[in-house]
Amino acid sequence: MKYYFIVNPASGQSKAQTETVPLIEKLISENPDKDIKIYYTAGRNDAAILADYLAKEANDEVIVFGCGGDGTLQEVANGIYGHDNATLAVVPNGSGNDFVRAIGGGLKAAHRYKNLPAQLNGNIKKMDVLKMTYEENGKTESRIVINGINIGFDGNSAILASEYKHLPFIEGTMAYVLAVAKNLIQKNGENLRITADDKLFYEGSLLLATAGNGGFCGGGFESCPRADLFDGLLELLVINDVTRAVFISLVSKYKNGKILDIKRKGLYTYSQAKKIVIEPLANPTMKFVADGEIFETGKLTVEVVPEAIKVVEL
Repeated sequence: MKYYFIVNPASGQSKAQTETVPLIEKLISENPDKDIKIYYTAGRNDAAILADYLAKEANDEVIVFGCGGDGTLQEVANGIYGHDNATLAVVPNGSGNDFVRAIGGGLKAAHRYKNLPAQLNGNIKKMDVLKMTYEENGKTESRIVINGINIGFDGNSAILASEYKHLPFIEGTMAYVLAVAKNLIQKNGENLRITADDKLFYEGSLLLATAGNGGFCGGGFESCPRADLFDGLLELLVINDVTRAVFISLVSKYKNGKILDIKRKGLYTYSQAKKIVIEPLANPTMKFVADGEIFETGKLTVEVVPEAIKVVEL
């Protein structure tokens, strides 16, 4: 078995570099009999290219650790996708770290996944992923998503939060909360047509739409509480075009995974599905966020690929 750590030195205001690299170096020194190496990214998609190369050249089983945020993990997952000898592992160093909450069982999961010796002996399971197909620069592109996709208020807040994260003393959930507050003032939603398993699911104005493989978004908001990374289904939640006052009253339940406990009619639309198609109605294109990364397209297709990649679970 080989163990390769792909470090995004810019993640989490450089926490990957300052906190995780010393832990990896200690792991190497304490395990001289194991093949453990560190690689660094310098730009977008580097982690995917590195992971693909390392899996191809390993000539052995290999665990590839994504050391960064959800975007870094998404890239590593795309790199190892299709390589039967490769397994994804996570060392959370981002400002959101929502995937590790999904696989680790909640808000405190990140601490466990920074225990690198435990990760060397973790359980390996086959996990579902979401395959999204979209248009970019006039071309049809496809990409693997491991955690989830957000459009409308949620996605717009994540886009704004990504800007806030670069400000001093603002990280993770705080950046998202500030973005939510600003978007509440503007009430930035979307106007979409959504089909689920070839049936019309929703059409018209909405506040937000979330497609989840995992249950968390925005640095700890449990938007899809019934999500399961291993059930062969995605969660599809739309919060209808409600007023600011109504949504403010819902934020706490939305954050804490209790939104589906509310039985009020006309508040949200929810389902599980294997395939969804999302199209903008008011504009030619729509912006959305997938695993914390920003995309823009005129049509988005998302399909579940069951048991698509292997992953380390603690």
